[in-house]
Amino acid sequence: MTMWDGRFKKPTDRLMQTFNNSLPFDKALIEEDIEGSIAWANALLRAQILSAEECSQILKGLSAIAADHKKGALKFAPTDEDIHMAVERLLTERIGDAGAKLHTGRSRNDQVATDVRLHVRKALPRIIAALTELQEAIVARAENDRGIVVPAYTHLQQAQPILLAHYWLSFFFVMEREKGRLAHARQTTDVCPLGSGAVAGCGFAIDRQKLAEDLGFSKATENSIDGVASRDYLLETLSAIASIGISLSRQAEDLIIWSSREFSFIELDDAWSSGSSMMPQKKNPDSLELIRGKSGRFIGNYVRLATTLKGVGLAYYKDLQEDKEPLFDSLTQIAVVIEVFTKVLATLTVNAGAIKKRLDPLLFATDLADYLVGRGLPFRHAHKVVGALVAHCVEKKTTFAELPHDAYIPFSPLFGKDVKKIFSWQEAIRHRDVAGGTGETSVANQIKAAKRIIRKKS
Repeated sequence: MTMWDGRFKKPTDRLMQTFNNSLPFDKALIEEDIEGSIAWANALLRAQILSAEECSQILKGLSAIAADHKKGALKFAPTDEDIHMAVERLLTERIGDAGAKLHTGRSRNDQVATDVRLHVRKALPRIIAALTELQEAIVARAENDRGIVVPAYTHLQQAQPILLAHYWLSFFFVMEREKGRLAHARQTTDVCPLGSGAVAGCGFAIDRQKLAEDLGFSKATENSIDGVASRDYLLETLSAIASIGISLSRQAEDLIIWSSREFSFIELDDAWSSGSSMMPQKKNPDSLELIRGKSGRFIGNYVRLATTLKGVGLAYYKDLQEDKEPLFDSLTQIAVVIEVFTKVLATLTVNAGAIKKRLDPLLFATDLADYLVGRGLPFRHAHKVVGALVAHCVEKKTTFAELPHDAYIPFSPLFGKDVKKIFSWQEAIRHRDVAGGTGETSVANQIKAAKRIIRKKS
């Protein structure tokens, strides 16, 4: 038996029932469905659609269903098409005809739109809080490793010396922007569609602003069609999660490379590594590889919903049932990914000795060019001079520091005897002590700024 039996002359095919059934995944919305139903019952009471006694019965019945859900004592029926019908059935079985009045003036279209918004609104602050914990781990890592000089890479080639703390902090500010995207998604979500009905609005005198306030929304939707049709806030949410996944994947890629024997810059804690079923010597960074792999899952969930929405008109269509699985998956998986990454970062070991051995002495090339610029040579000319000097060192299998001063003169008479002062990692770091740079003062200021951001948001 279905709620549209009056219209149809034959029952729905069993395959169609299974195909149409969304309860296996939308049962995750049961708490939100009950929350929305409680608010709706109170709205019907204010509109004098329900009597005080009927409203009281409904509220007690819904509370009992919520309690049974928390105990794991609810049993769904094969005929429960979705969580909305399941809750309504359970309620009517428990309290009788009063339960059958709850859906007055309400459609599953605005009901599900409300449930999903409530669900997302609850989930996003938890993700933001998890990112803040990751930021705290980043700052702790930066403070702990601030004296270590590492090669910065471009094109996976050693480029310039930087402080390791500077590298860690680059990730802090990426995460701050990701939090901003999530915060905006929550703001977009914070509108109540309940009372929009199926498409044209509720047929009863419901105070929608009070209804929105009861559910903790900042306001009610302005347009009933938009109220039931809009899923752009879900696209924004999935886009923000995909962006986080991509950012985490990029950081994971660096750490995977750094943990290899060829680099040995870091070693992951045993708790966040895996071994090989065949090769006893292996210690694999599987935690980071899974983080990198799941970024494709988050992108896929965004594309899945975007592809569904592009062909759906402005109202409710059953296609929109496909919004929940990618949403629930991304919300669940990103929470795990962030937590794992935070713990990996906090527990890894930095091999400062190995890093120091692998610092390429030719990393001072840019500093040499800057030296010549300081003596009046245009940068493009200085770049060419130092490029030739690099080629000479490579050919002779020597370094800048090992060359005698006389060997510099054929390349440029501007090289003075003080040129050897350049060849110090600490001097190279000091030379870039500008705002946002890798100098010690700059990095200290970045740490202070990061701490201010965390304190402000907490």
